[in-house]
Amino acid sequence: MSAIKERIQKLTKHFTWSGVIVLTLAVFFALATSYYNYQQLATSGQIKFNSPDETANYFFAQNFSQTGQIAADESLNLHAFDLVHPRSFRSDYGTLKPVSFLGIILVFGEIASWLGVWILPFLTPILAALGIIFFYLLVKRLFSSERVGLIAAVILATFPVYVYYSVRSFFHNVLFIVFLIIAFYFLSFFLDRKYARQARRFFQIGFKRPIFLGFIWSFLSGLFFGLAIMTRASELIWLGPLLFLIWLFNIRRAGVIKPLWFLSGLVLALLPGFYYNQILYGSPFYGGYGDMNRSLADISRAGQGLINGAVSANQGAVEKLVQAIVHNIFYFGFDFRLSLKMFYYYFALMFSWLLFMGFWGGILLLGDNLVRFKRRYLVYLLGLILTTAILVFYYGSWKFNDNPDPKSFTIGNSYTRYWLPIYLFFIPLASLFIVRISRLVLEPGKEGKYHLYRLPLFWSNAVQAVCVLAIAFYSLMFVSFGSEEGLFYLAANNHNDKVTSAQVIAATEPTAVIVTQYHDKYLFPERKVVVGLLNDDNMNYYYAQLAKVAPVYYYNFSFAQKDLDYLNNTKLAKVGLSISFAKKIDQNFSLYRLSLVRPLSKIVKE
Repeated sequence: MSAIKERIQKLTKHFTWSGVIVLTLAVFFALATSYYNYQQLATSGQIKFNSPDETANYFFAQNFSQTGQIAADESLNLHAFDLVHPRSFRSDYGTLKPVSFLGIILVFGEIASWLGVWILPFLTPILAALGIIFFYLLVKRLFSSERVGLIAAVILATFPVYVYYSVRSFFHNVLFIVFLIIAFYFLSFFLDRKYARQARRFFQIGFKRPIFLGFIWSFLSGLFFGLAIMTRASELIWLGPLLFLIWLFNIRRAGVIKPLWFLSGLVLALLPGFYYNQILYGSPFYGGYGDMNRSLADISRAGQGLINGAVSANQGAVEKLVQAIVHNIFYFGFDFRLSLKMFYYYFALMFSWLLFMGFWGGILLLGDNLVRFKRRYLVYLLGLILTTAILVFYYGSWKFNDNPDPKSFTIGNSYTRYWLPIYLFFIPLASLFIVRISRLVLEPGKEGKYHLYRLPLFWSNAVQAVCVLAIAFYSLMFVSFGSEEGLFYLAANNHNDKVTSAQVIAATEPTAVIVTQYHDKYLFPERKVVVGLLNDDNMNYYYAQLAKVAPVYYYNFSFAQKDLDYLNNTKLAKVGLSISFAKKIDQNFSLYRLSLVRPLSKIVKE
């Protein structure tokens, strides 16, 4: 009995109610964020996504899980100059490929090959729940406070952007963040002083278990950083400098051997991405984004010029390399005012509570560091400043048009998901602020350990609980109803679009090609689609070529009779096409048939 009792004591040694709360919260989070996709499957038996990116990632993950290949064939593109595909796809000589990073496709596709395709819509909610657990462990470890970690985990589990893009489960961003959180958690062990001290005595004292664990954690940290990079390689623009900053402050602790284990894990995780990039895009370092490939090529040429310049003592080679890097990093320009404007709308205004609490939490952390210096706090604050500056000015200089209304600043706009790392940097500081302020105000002059029934501690805990519950309630209301892209409105719009698209599918042949502007994500893959309008003569010529081999339809806003007459008499007549009414879908949209009247032998130039 004593042995059993001793065993139970060992198992429950690290038991905490905070851990139980976080575990329960993570399970509830996974179930709640899975409900959106589960409801789609329960009502219609299929998943339709509100974004072309999600549609593409889901299609290719399915294809990879079932065939072991990412690319898919589309023979019609041999007749239509590679135009038959939805947005976020590209076609190269009849082969469909993703315009995306491959991480989510490879990871989810591999898991689905083991467990079945049914798991795909629920993988992001499940992994996001795992991210909450690791976030709690990471913050608890970094701030040496179980309470700060608990509050941070609750805030993350209800944070609107994290919830929103866990529900919208085939964006890359949450998966990237989860891998990153896990990687930083193992990195915190990798740089632990205890293991660094043991490693310095490695050759004197022989093999020790803590050293072995240090090497394993180094490898795991590199492995998950590699998975994160494969998921969103563009984030290297800030992740690379951040990792360099961490290494700079921990050179002695890192040593020589552990970074090699780290790099081995990193490279191992990146190998599948390199392999499929080579197959799909002709280079291990190229991806589906043509602009990014051209940028890498420009930087590579400038780097080669630097090497040649070093041999010939050409002083301008360095300047050309710097210019190439700056030009390609800010490919869409650098706009200081626009960046600050977007930061205001998508952080200072949308999440003012987080900015306020996080800022003052950072001040408290800085004050602690001035009183008693801790390297990890300094690195944390410097990392926050570095990451925020890069992400704000990099993405803030772009103009995204996710919402048709350019004056609408909603959670569904890309800035929120691109700035998710900034929000996560602020959440532990906001948690620290809540804990410190409640204790500072309600527990003045307290010394020694807290006692469960002491009134000041009760009120301190009560204030913390009220603050966290208020934040959680506000956050959940915001993500559900806070804008025109809240989850409830998103679900309603998704349902309406599925109903109208089902009418289009029912009214067309299985072999039909549908030309549309925005409905491709709902019509594909049941019907082949071309993203386009009828205002370009060259595109109209391609439609005529398609009409030779397949039924072709046009689905968009309804035309007045005079507009149909104009198209039949001038625009479409040039390429031998005619347009005729097929079916009224709703009060705004109609389906039309494009028929070939006479063939043309060449492309018409305007």
